[in-house]
Amino acid sequence: MRANALQSLATILLLGFSLSCSEAPKTPTAPAAAQEPPATTTIYDLSKEDITKIPDITSRNISVEGVKLGDRTRDVDKLLGKPLKVDSLQRHYRSAYRNHGIYVEIEKVTGKVTSIYVNTNYYKQAKGGVSELLAHGKLELLKQNFGENPIESKPERTMTLWSYPDKGIQFVHIKQEDTASYTLKLVPPQS
Repeated sequence: MRANALQSLATILLLGFSLSCSEAPKTPTAPAAAQEPPATTTIYDLSKEDITKIPDITSRNISVEGVKLGDRTRDVDKLLGKPLKVDSLQRHYRSAYRNHGIYVEIEKVTGKVTSIYVNTNYYKQAKGGVSELLAHGKLELLKQNFGENPIESKPERTMTLWSYPDKGIQFVHIKQEDTASYTLKLVPPQS
């Protein structure tokens, strides 16, 4: 009996060995994020570069004085310093910086930047075409640089919004009695 048991054990081991040899070698699996290197995205700062000259630009490629969508509150504080004003909205905090030329919306739950507004007060710091857009609101310049067919809407009587959802870029014109203001708004692209 003992010989039969040893023979059966040897057969099982031999069968297991031959099956493992016939399979493709297995490599240890790591989490998906660790297997592939992260895609690098070049970030263009509109205070340093003319982003209107960058082909296929989206809000994911744009920063304002280093702040970009998805940054955390602590990153914003390091880059822009103490805000001039903070408004507590229902789901966001909206902070003003640089003579109210930059507004950053941060989601309360995640603490991450969800929107960046750059308005007329910032036109002297912005480079190239963005400076012209913020100063003069030239619609032909907007279309030439971001696309001929923005979605136009009038969310309020004094406001016109041109939107490029796939780029995450919006341009807002607010007309008041004696003045007009222009804002470039960065939001996550819809794809």
